[in-house]
Amino acid sequence: MKMLGSKTLETKRLILHKTEEKDLKELWSILCIDEVNKYYLTTKLNYDWEKEVKWQYKKLENASNSDVFTWTIELKDTNEVIGQISVQARENEPENIRDIGWFLEPTHHKKGYAYEAAVEVLKYMFLEVEIEKIITSSAIINPSSWSLMERLGFEKVDKTIMIKYTFVEEEVENQVYELDKNMFLKELFRKEKLYIQEDIDKDPYMRHISDDLVLNITGESGSGKSTLTKQYKEDENCIIIDTDQVFGKHEPDKYNKELKEYLNSKYETIDLIKDFDIFYKETLDYFKNTNKLIIIDSAQLRYLKDLSLLKGDLIVLRTCINTCYERCINRFKENNKDASYDEIAAFSSRKKGMYSWYHNLNKFLDRVDIIDY
Repeated sequence: MKMLGSKTLETKRLILHKTEEKDLKELWSILCIDEVNKYYLTTKLNYDWEKEVKWQYKKLENASNSDVFTWTIELKDTNEVIGQISVQARENEPENIRDIGWFLEPTHHKKGYAYEAAVEVLKYMFLEVEIEKIITSSAIINPSSWSLMERLGFEKVDKTIMIKYTFVEEEVENQVYELDKNMFLKELFRKEKLYIQEDIDKDPYMRHISDDLVLNITGESGSGKSTLTKQYKEDENCIIIDTDQVFGKHEPDKYNKELKEYLNSKYETIDLIKDFDIFYKETLDYFKNTNKLIIIDSAQLRYLKDLSLLKGDLIVLRTCINTCYERCINRFKENNKDASYDEIAAFSSRKKGMYSWYHNLNKFLDRVDIIDY
């Protein structure tokens, strides 16, 4: 293990730097928030800064040591301090086995910042500092914490411990998690190869699932789904089902109209996202006796909950999100030549949602990639 200290790290949206004197009061103010300290603090905290400051400075002295790893998390765009992440030594464990912990200001929860910071710190600790393992724990009644650990690749061990948190009366049961270097690097490599990114085009992900005459094509708006399905349009042995036609306002073609009328006759309402499993199963059942290749062109395939329903072959278009966004804007301008600047700006603003939506498609890729059909 190399004692390299808290080297400055950067991600796409964050800067992680060694905690400094100028950060202390902001970090303390975040720790004073009940939502933050409830399942984090196990030591004394004064809500009076004048009483707390000595303790904070004592911690700062330790943070400057090369065997201590403590980072302040800042937003790259604004330099706002939003939290802290640290990797600590563990009692009665070798120095190359560590613990990890983090906290964020609550308005920055559920934005992926904790995951982004943790991945960068884990890469640094495993690849540069060369630790071998991280053992940590999370309160079982705090799902936002342990679900993040599982996303990072941590695995549950057959052990729980009881922890007395400063501001919780009773001891709280914690699940113990472990992540070793090989586990982390294997998962990181798989995801970096697998995932759709904002600025890098990748070849389509293709998976043979069963011998059924079904071809599933999915991807973000603007990824090229329609271009891919065009090659099948004149083939009499193919049925192309486009969810934009089945659920959209425009007049659908022959097969999409048939399916739309069938679904409307059978269901009072059917929601494309909430009821995608129903839509998918009904589509395959409706056309199963045609002996034709059923092509399902749908950005919403990611919402399929029961993956055992998935049949045939799967193609996920992994066009980078920047390209998808530009294509959508250009397509809107082409189809709406008289659109005003405000109308184009409003459409562009709505389409920026794809910069958060595509993470759901990556989760779908994750689910499909690890299943042994």
